[in-house]
Amino acid sequence: MIEIERPLVLERLQELEGWAVYISEALILNQKQERATIPMIERSVDPRALKEVRELAWMLYSKLHVINTQLELSRGELAEPLQLQR
Repeated sequence: MIEIERPLVLERLQELEGWAVYISEALILNQKQERATIPMIERSVDPRALKEVRELAWMLYSKLHVINTQLELSRGELAEPLQLQR
């Protein structure tokens, strides 16, 4: 990545991180205008599958946060590629 691309890449990664937060919250918390959403999801989806999706959403957020932090702190110098654990 060249330095001029850095702000765009950071912005895109921050957007993705924001979407991961949104997905996590949508699977755990009811919005004020959608009080029945979570109970409906919990009645309609196998509890193990719902738990897995919630965990995957949280992992996605966590991994994106690590990537964003590493990129923000690298200040353009070449860093070792991030190794994400499964």
